[in-house]
Amino acid sequence: MSNSPSNDVLRFVVRIIIYSLVVSSVTLLLGVLLRRFSFALGVLIGEVGVIIGLISSVTTKDRFIKFGKGYLRTGYLLRYALYASLFLLASLILKNPTEGILGVFAGLMSLKIVVFLFAWRWKP
Repeated sequence: MSNSPSNDVLRFVVRIIIYSLVVSSVTLLLGVLLRRFSFALGVLIGEVGVIIGLISSVTTKDRFIKFGKGYLRTGYLLRYALYASLFLLASLILKNPTEGILGVFAGLMSLKIVVFLFAWRWKP
């Protein structure tokens, strides 16, 4: 059995990424129009994180680590470490850390918005 995702899954992921980019671009445009440039850059950082996280969730195989009585999924933990590092990155490099963190949150939420609005209707 192959570890690579099927063509249907890849098409579905590409479709989600495209819709997520549209939602993020609207949020980015809103930030630029309101002259909140730290927010707009935070949205870009969050969207890059969404794309990396979505691709890694499809392409990598989760491994389990024994932790006490249960097991931890490594891919899941690494993706959330990536998301946390994006918040840290935005707070360190942007002029207004609060706006940057809110922008990263908005960029990360673009994926959730797309899934709730559109993806439940799509046939895999």
